[in-house]
Amino acid sequence: MSDERRTFPVVLVQMDRGLQWIERICAIIAGIAALAAMFLVTCDAVMRHLFSAPLTFQTTLTQNYVLVALLLMAMPWGYRTGGFIRLDMLFRVLPALVGQIVLRLGLAASALYIAQLALLSFLHFQKVFLRGDVVMGVIDWPVAPSWVWLPIGLGLLSLRLMLDAVSPHRYNTGTADA
Repeated sequence: MSDERRTFPVVLVQMDRGLQWIERICAIIAGIAALAAMFLVTCDAVMRHLFSAPLTFQTTLTQNYVLVALLLMAMPWGYRTGGFIRLDMLFRVLPALVGQIVLRLGLAASALYIAQLALLSFLHFQKVFLRGDVVMGVIDWPVAPSWVWLPIGLGLLSLRLMLDAVSPHRYNTGTADA
């Protein structure tokens, strides 16, 4: 086996390890966001029902910032650990090699599509950040912190999908490690 053929899987393994590390950090951020959402909703309910003094900022903060972070930061880790629905009826009837080719093409196409979404969301984040856009209300909420999570989460998911598309054997059996 040539050095070139041995180096490619080694590079993939190193990329995978680095990506797993970043995905775990993002999963921790998602967990913190989940705790924050539960805390905010609980505090609002207690304040609303016991003291007739709701937290007027809670709904906007939770919906536009905390839940967005929760979802987007959890997506790459969730995908890697098998948290997705896989329709595999077609793969049961296709020859193994054809199934692998179809799977890899689907992963690559998905990676490119998600990468485009990440790029567009980054450009939108950059635009609202530079303009200093705000949503007016009881509190003038800056728009940029709501958008920052999209390019991060989508970019990581795109990298994971592309890595799976070119990886020699990882994730093609439907099993994954945490």
